Amino acid sequence: MLNGEFTGFCVDTKMLVILLKEEDVRRSAFSTIHKINYNTAKSALDRLEALDLVIYDAKGDRRDTVYYSLTEKGKKAAQMLADLDEFIRNG
Repeated sequence: MLNGEFTGFCVDTKMLVILLKEEDVRRSAFSTIHKINYNTAKSALDRLEALDLVIYDAKGDRRDTVYYSLTEKGKKAAQMLADLDEFIRNG
């Protein structure tokens, strides 16, 4: 544990929980705000998309700003992970 937060989740599950809390997250925010390496985040998002857990929306003039959000399946999975995190931290 670090500052009361369970740190045992892999990057994929951590990103699902972030998306559950924040709903619509710009891809670059995973690295700038959440301190996840950009390439690691991009690879994880690709894996999560292939599992139908996240979807993305490209915005901007050149569609270079990409926002991710959870699918319905992703919301259910992320909620289970958040509940598990809460259980581990607080019993």
